[in-house]
Amino acid sequence: MKRAVLLLMHQGKSFTEEAAAATAGLGLTLVALSSRPETPEALDASRRHLADCVVTEEPELRFGDVEKAVRELADRGYRVEAALATFEGYRLLMAELNARLGARDSAEPALRLCLDKYELRRFLFAEGLSEVRVHQLAAGVTPELDASARWFVKPVRGASSFAAFVLEDVRDLADLPAIQEQMRADRRMKAIFMDRYDFLVEEYVEGPEFSFETLVLDGRVHHLCVHEKARVERLERTTLEGMSVSPPATIGRELVLEGADFVTRCLAALEEHGLTGGAFHVEVKYWEAKKRWEIIEINPRMGGSLIDASVQAVTGHSLLDLWTESLLLPDGERDAFHDRLTHASQLEALRTGAPTRATVFLSKYGEKGRTVDAIGFDPPTRPPRILRVHVAEGTRLDASDRAICLMDALWDVAADDLDAETAFLDRHATEHFHVRYR
Repeated sequence: MKRAVLLLMHQGKSFTEEAAAATAGLGLTLVALSSRPETPEALDASRRHLADCVVTEEPELRFGDVEKAVRELADRGYRVEAALATFEGYRLLMAELNARLGARDSAEPALRLCLDKYELRRFLFAEGLSEVRVHQLAAGVTPELDASARWFVKPVRGASSFAAFVLEDVRDLADLPAIQEQMRADRRMKAIFMDRYDFLVEEYVEGPEFSFETLVLDGRVHHLCVHEKARVERLERTTLEGMSVSPPATIGRELVLEGADFVTRCLAALEEHGLTGGAFHVEVKYWEAKKRWEIIEINPRMGGSLIDASVQAVTGHSLLDLWTESLLLPDGERDAFHDRLTHASQLEALRTGAPTRATVFLSKYGEKGRTVDAIGFDPPTRPPRILRVHVAEGTRLDASDRAICLMDALWDVAADDLDAETAFLDRHATEHFHVRYR
C-alpha cells in the first residue's frame, strides 16, 4: 500500500500542483476527492498532479463522500494517512478525517468557532480580547445601533469579501434577503457558507488592516509572515483588497510585534476548544482611536491569492509545505520542526532586527455580470515574478456581490524602500493592466 495524503478538492481545483509538490517532498503520494466540477475538463489540469482521483456526483462534498473515497482508494492500493483541504468549505471535513486517522490537526469545535464570525467575536469579547460590539441580524428586525459608532455588515460564514460592507444607512439591511439568495445560488462558493446564510453587524474598526500567516503545532504559535493590506477599495456591497505588502510599510516594527503577540494570545485562548494545529490566515486591524489591536477574522486555512507565494518569497518556505509536513510529523522531529519555523519566521527577524526580504502583490477585480472581451498585463519594464490571469477572453463574470479576481501579480521589492516601491507598482499596474468588456 502506498502512503497517501487525501486532498479534498472543490469542483476540480484546490492548489493541486502545490499540494502535489508538498506531498512529494515528504515521500508521500497525493490522491484526491473532488466534488463534481461545472465542466468535466475543469479536472484535466489537476489530474496531471494526482496519483488517483475520486469524483462525486454532487457539486459539494459531504463526510459520507470522504469515508467512501478512503475505502475506494484503499481498494486501489493507497493508504490515506492524512487529509488536506485548502478550500475553506471543506476544512471541517479535513479535521474530522484527520481525527479518525490520528493526524495532527485542530479539533473540529475549535475550527467551527473560528468559522462562525458572530460566535468568535462573542468569545473574544468574553475573554477580554475584543472591545467590538456585535449584533446578530434577524430577518425583518432592525437592530438598535449606537448612532455615534460606525458599523460593518458581513455574513456569519463568508469568503471573498462576499456582502461585507460598511453600513452607511440602516435601511441598507433591506438588501440582505436578496444577497442571501445570491449566496444560495452561487454554485462555486455555496459550500463556503456551510448552510449558514445569516448576517451580523459589528462596530467598524477604523485603522490599517493586516494579515498574519501562521502555523500552529502542539499549541505553539509561529507567525511566518505578516502582510499589510495597502490598497482597499470599498464598493457598494463588497470590499476589495487590491495590494498587499510584506513587511508592513505604514507602521513601525514595535507595533507589528505588538500585533503578533496579540494574535498569539487570541489563538492561545482557543486552545481550550482544541485549536492545537494547522495553518491560519488571521486578519487583524489596529484600532487607531483606541490604540489597540482587534481580530477581524481567524481563517483556519492559508490565505488566498498569492499569499503563500509571498510567504515563500519572504521566508524561503511554503506555508502549504509546512502545513502538510506538520500533519504527519513524527514525535521525535517536533522540536527540530519548531526550531525551523522560528528560524524561518519574518516576525522573528523583525524581533531581532535581522534583515528581511519583502514583496508586493497586486490583485485586479472585475465587474460582476460583465463579459470579458480582452484582458492583459504587459508592462514594458519590471514584469512581475509571478503573474496569474484568472479569466480568458469571452468569460462571463459571475453576477455576485463578492470579489471576482481577474489577475494577481507579485514582485520582490526592496525592504528598505517600501513606500517608493508600493507607489511605483500601484501606478505601474494601473497603467499597464487592461480589461475591456463586451
